[in-house]
Amino acid sequence: MSMLSLKTPLGNLMRMALTAALLSNSSIGARAADTPGNTLSAIRAVDLDGKVHILPAESSRATVLIFILHDCPVCNRYAPEIGRIASDYNTSSVVTYVVYEESDLTRFQARNHAKAYNLTCGLLYDPLHKLAHLVGATAAPEAVLLSSCGNVVYRGRIDDAFKHFGMSSSQPSNHDLRDAIDSLLAGRDILVAQTPVVGCSIPPD
Repeated sequence: MSMLSLKTPLGNLMRMALTAALLSNSSIGARAADTPGNTLSAIRAVDLDGKVHILPAESSRATVLIFILHDCPVCNRYAPEIGRIASDYNTSSVVTYVVYEESDLTRFQARNHAKAYNLTCGLLYDPLHKLAHLVGATAAPEAVLLSSCGNVVYRGRIDDAFKHFGMSSSQPSNHDLRDAIDSLLAGRDILVAQTPVVGCSIPPD
């Protein structure tokens, strides 16, 4: 389905076009210090109720962070798959969080968005982008997978449904995030630890 059929505000289209151009290579704009393989321990994150969470999640085998912007059409298209991932891996001790990134989005608005899109996993609030910067996330929807000891073992797209800006498919051929989670849980090497993201850019500040 074409992105232009999603009734996207012009500002979002311009933001998405710029993001697609910036993220067209495999580096996905990552900072060198935050590349997959580095260890980040005892990360403090805050949810929509103001409660502090320590990441990686305690007693989890893996922690999934999915960074979103509530008005990004690509993020909203992925909402059902985000819900499925959270549900499918819950029994495998994988904790999934959606991370709201807009600086002008209130907690109330974020809750309403989560309710509208049936996002029932953990909901984090990162309006100053501190968590995003710490793990190297630069786009939405971007997924970051942490091992139980805090290693960033995967960062990038959820799947390749959006192969190019303005072009999407209902049947992705690569399920990159799921493949990374499956490999981590099975103790296998993650063959593709970083992938490009097609979506909306997270502000640098």
